[in-house]
Amino acid sequence: MEDTMSSYSFSHQFYQRWTRAPETVRSAIVQELTDITTLLQTQTPFEEFVFTTHDLDAHLDELYDTYASEQAAAQKIAEKQAQQRAEAEQQRLAEEKLAAQKETDEKRKLAQEKLAQEKQQEEEQEEQKQKEAKESSTESLPNNEPQSTIIKPKKGAAIDLSPTDPKLSAAHADLISELEMHIDDYLTEQMMQISEDLKSWLRAEMGRQLIEIAKKEEPTEKTAKK
Repeated sequence: MEDTMSSYSFSHQFYQRWTRAPETVRSAIVQELTDITTLLQTQTPFEEFVFTTHDLDAHLDELYDTYASEQAAAQKIAEKQAQQRAEAEQQRLAEEKLAAQKETDEKRKLAQEKLAQEKQQEEEQEEQKQKEAKESSTESLPNNEPQSTIIKPKKGAAIDLSPTDPKLSAAHADLISELEMHIDDYLTEQMMQISEDLKSWLRAEMGRQLIEIAKKEEPTEKTAKK
């Protein structure tokens, strides 16, 4: 019997069906074949022989049903685990995106605060320069002028350099007017130069900070797309 089975050539379709069958089904069939081989042996008493499986077809149906139930349960568990992993990954990406956005907002806020402080410092420096220029122009008046011709302004009041002293001569009045024109020209030129410097600085600084922010946001966007 063994020689006959070993020389038998199984078809390719049988091999595929056999290897795809559950292990329990193949074991049951092998046991059935073993029982048949034992029964065909001459020393086996036919009247006393009992097959291991009473109804092979019913037993195989039961094994296939059990296998299908186990596969369905395993598939359900796998799908649930995959869903949990996907939800965890989505939550992680959302948290990373939120943290990156928060960091970007904080950096942008700090940059705006820094820019405002620098602008305030520039304004204070400009006010100081104007104050020093006014004081310098006042001190540059001729020393031989009477002290009464220099009008000291009150705190918070505008400087009035109009010739109010009747003792001032026409030459002195012309001198004062000429000094006033020099002051106007000087302040106009200085203000224009300061304005251009501030605009150039603003364009350069904002361009640099925006480029840095864009570079830091780029890896986060690529990660979110993935």
